[in-house]
Amino acid sequence: MIKFGVSKKAILSLCAVSACFTLLFLFYISTDPSSNDITSIITANNDNTSKNDLKHGLNKGSNLKTINEQPKCLKNTATRDLLKPTKELWEQCLEPGLEPSYYLSIVIVTRMDDYAGGQHHRFQNFIDSAFLLAENTKEKIELLIVEWNPPEDKRRVVDVFRFRQSNYLTYRIITVPKTIHDYLPNRGGSPLHEFEGKNVGIRYARGEFVVCTNQDDIWSDNFHNAIKSRAFEKNVIYLQFQHPIIYDTALYNACRLEEQDWGNYKLPEPITVNTVHQTPEFILTVADQAGDFTMAHRDTWKVPRGYREAGGIAWMDIEFICTAAWTFEIPVVYSHKSFACHQHHQNVWEERKDQHTDNSGINMGEIERKEKTYVNEENKWALQHIDTWNMGLECLEFSGGLCW
Repeated sequence: MIKFGVSKKAILSLCAVSACFTLLFLFYISTDPSSNDITSIITANNDNTSKNDLKHGLNKGSNLKTINEQPKCLKNTATRDLLKPTKELWEQCLEPGLEPSYYLSIVIVTRMDDYAGGQHHRFQNFIDSAFLLAENTKEKIELLIVEWNPPEDKRRVVDVFRFRQSNYLTYRIITVPKTIHDYLPNRGGSPLHEFEGKNVGIRYARGEFVVCTNQDDIWSDNFHNAIKSRAFEKNVIYLQFQHPIIYDTALYNACRLEEQDWGNYKLPEPITVNTVHQTPEFILTVADQAGDFTMAHRDTWKVPRGYREAGGIAWMDIEFICTAAWTFEIPVVYSHKSFACHQHHQNVWEERKDQHTDNSGINMGEIERKEKTYVNEENKWALQHIDTWNMGLECLEFSGGLCW
């Protein structure tokens, strides 16, 4: 037998050194800043581009790359601008399902500029409040953000805010691009269509119940308890009195309004909404803050066909309640106990009179007396009449948190 003169100790040392180098190499390629887990779910568009070229292409801002799987988490949120899902994946992201897959969908419309008067800190509070709602109630909830007409010189929602990971909360961002915004009528010249955006959220919502709200709000203990108690019913529209937020306290306590009998929340009986000023059921009283909280079963929302889109950017929430209560005779429950608290800010919308368009001459008495109706045409609301795939509607679904 040939002897090489190498001891067993030397061989073992060499093996150990080799193993260390192998582990270091694997660690490097898994943590390389130029490496992105998203590249593993990207397929080149009908070419044989290598993964290395694809990474460099992403970094250089090359053409859109097609993905065929939604990421569970995001390592680099900025890459979303360079990714395009397959049509099948896009349809899956938008699909509401024949049956609800969540108990609640929270719908909000926003864009990343100063359209609402320095809203960024309020929006982060709103997102965190949705996280706390899901964690406390242990109910399946989705936060559905409709990002409307995002400014080209601003970062996108997903790349601006913190989305905390939860086993109970899912995030979906549906982006309505400038091509669709420019295609739609825009008599007031507004950069954002709040109620058309909320209709988009209603159309695609996966929750059994859908609440349309704004980024100025955080959820109260009353709402936590009502969700935990599953107190809401189908074929009813829910409104609330809105309490101001309690500042200088932790977010979870900022809308803790009263002691709760947890799991046994009781809602008031429906009211008879009317146009008589002296009554507690006066429409402008009970629907005054409907833009910040209107909630119904997802099927109930579709009976009046959402908010009327031929109207304007202001008062459409009140007109919706008029139409639902009087034209379609849907019961309205008004809670004097707040479901959400409002973060104070200057009322920018009220000052933009040029954008208060077609609905300014609506006579609520005529709706109440059933002399006139104001309803969207069937299949012509919530972008149903638009080729949203070819016009660039985007959808991203994720569970929060970042990949590390």
